[in-house]
Amino acid sequence: MAKLRAAVLAAGRGVRMGGAEVKTLLPLDSDAPLLAHILSGLERSGVTDVLMVTGFRPDTIQQFCDGYDGKISFSFVFNARYASWGNFHSVRVALDQSPGYDVLVVNSDVVVNPEVYGRVVRSGGDLVLAVQRRHRLDEEDMKVQLERRKVLAVGKGLKLRHSHGEFAGISLIRPTAVRLYQDLCNELQWRGHTQGYYEDVYAEMIGRISTRMADVGAGEYAEVDKPEDVRAAVEVVRRFYGEPAAANA
Repeated sequence: MAKLRAAVLAAGRGVRMGGAEVKTLLPLDSDAPLLAHILSGLERSGVTDVLMVTGFRPDTIQQFCDGYDGKISFSFVFNARYASWGNFHSVRVALDQSPGYDVLVVNSDVVVNPEVYGRVVRSGGDLVLAVQRRHRLDEEDMKVQLERRKVLAVGKGLKLRHSHGEFAGISLIRPTAVRLYQDLCNELQWRGHTQGYYEDVYAEMIGRISTRMADVGAGEYAEVDKPEDVRAAVEVVRRFYGEPAAANA
């Protein structure tokens, strides 16, 4: 049985949230930043091995993790291409640092019911995506096409009529899928296609490996992309976390 590691993608700048600070360190409530809630949720679900993928202002991420009051064991890897390449490379960097692991990939701008992490880990498949089923979707949503629990397609360009829900920013890559992800990344780099999302690589993997979904219920997930998204994230925290997550000491 493979070991489990969470890879938190915290390399980006978050321009639409201001861009001066690392987005995941911006406070949501009670002075606790988004990252505090992510780490608390992982720990509550039993995930204590966390790899932080850094890029923009990596010192602030490490400082926060050094002061985190919990049982998580942290490691760090720097994505030197965070500003010039798409986030597909952050996942590649995390996989390269995690041979033999099941890697739970976590976007650093999402907050979920901690039970979602467990659902993803317990789901079968070489690649597992957390999906919130809903019919009202926007063009900018990371849309998912499903056949029961099988993922048929994922991508922002997926036609709305073929979409059954939104990818919630949490996924699991098992060792059987790691090599395919790495090979596809090599192909992208050779062709000079370096601006893509990691979900674009997932889209190429579907059909070659077993790709499944794990359910995210209504109100269990919020993504903080713009300042107006903070309210929904606070509601998720209040509903599922109770006491405020520990802020940096």
